[in-house]
Amino acid sequence: MKVNSLEDERDIATAAARVLCESFIENARTNTVLYVEHDAIWSKAPDSVPVLIKHLSGRTPNPAPKIAIGGTYKIKKRNLITSDK
Repeated sequence: MKVNSLEDERDIATAAARVLCESFIENARTNTVLYVEHDAIWSKAPDSVPVLIKHLSGRTPNPAPKIAIGGTYKIKKRNLITSDK
């Protein structure tokens, strides 16, 4: 994916996510990797099953009820400002 403008945060985030995903998959094929899934840390070696390392505690897995109870939230879109130095 090619980012057309640095002003659009969505394009930057999408491009970064794709690069991270591709590099993770490539690295997972040859090395042992750690990743988080469903509030647990897993270790995965090539050609083996994932091994549970630790359950994460103290997190709220579903923050939606807290946000819904709190009232109105405003989300602002911000542009990335670049300076030519």
